[in-house]
Amino acid sequence: MVNKKITSIDDLSVKDITLIAEQAIKFQNSKKLNLVKKPKNIFNLFLEPSTRTTISFELAAKNLGHNLININFDKSSLSKGETFMDTMSTIISMKPDALIIRDKNNFSPQEISKNINIPVINAGDGTNEHPTQALLDYCVIKSIFKNKKISIGICGDIKHSRVAHSNIKLLTKLGYKIHLIAPNYFLNKSEITKINPEIKFHKDLKNINGIDVLMMLRVQKERIPRGGRNMMDSFKKDFCLQSGHLTSKPFLMHPGPVNRNIEISDEVLDNYPKSLILTQVEMGVYLRMACLRYLLK
Repeated sequence: MVNKKITSIDDLSVKDITLIAEQAIKFQNSKKLNLVKKPKNIFNLFLEPSTRTTISFELAAKNLGHNLININFDKSSLSKGETFMDTMSTIISMKPDALIIRDKNNFSPQEISKNINIPVINAGDGTNEHPTQALLDYCVIKSIFKNKKISIGICGDIKHSRVAHSNIKLLTKLGYKIHLIAPNYFLNKSEITKINPEIKFHKDLKNINGIDVLMMLRVQKERIPRGGRNMMDSFKKDFCLQSGHLTSKPFLMHPGPVNRNIEISDEVLDNYPKSLILTQVEMGVYLRMACLRYLLK
């Protein structure tokens, strides 16, 4: 039997995505505890900083009655010079029932999942993917629009954003109309058109009328090459979301954390009535509960 995994949106069929999303929404609407009869040991290996994703996985596991063991880089043998694969061998020898991984290197969760016989969840790998973020974004959209195939805009640092890459894959798989809004220096256009040749590209925020949901992205400062200050200044000047960009009143999303007045202005972030940013944070717990339920049945 092949173990289920969520290392990429490519691991999931439309049926899987729908099943996970519907379970997450059920969890959100339920006031009952959903404790499992046989708790599992889940290892949470985060090798990059995180607030929302780490806490939401902790709460998700706790809400289901599982045991979650956090392994942080600063407190692991990796900080003493142990290799990543040796650390993984140590962890696997402790016989976890599932593994959650966030790593700065692309494809490390996928490579690990090939060599172990337990479910693996990718909590973000480099600039590659962040499948559970895309799944929770879809849950938020589905809870509002049901099964209507709306138009979705994704704006910002698409090139370095694992959130964008997973969302593009997921929304394409489900048949949504996608608009990408970004300067050329934040686009990997040739790679994106391989996923979906029908994606629409926009060079500014002036022509976004007709978009039902606008997803803003975090500028990945830590992944931009040295000397990128001019790039940041240019982006802030031309792409920081202002109230004047929102005349068509789309719903607003952002995976967090927000760089205020770089991606979104204070005015919009604090006062825009159709913001879903905190709704995304809340849904993160229920979605990750649904992922654990899907993988650990």
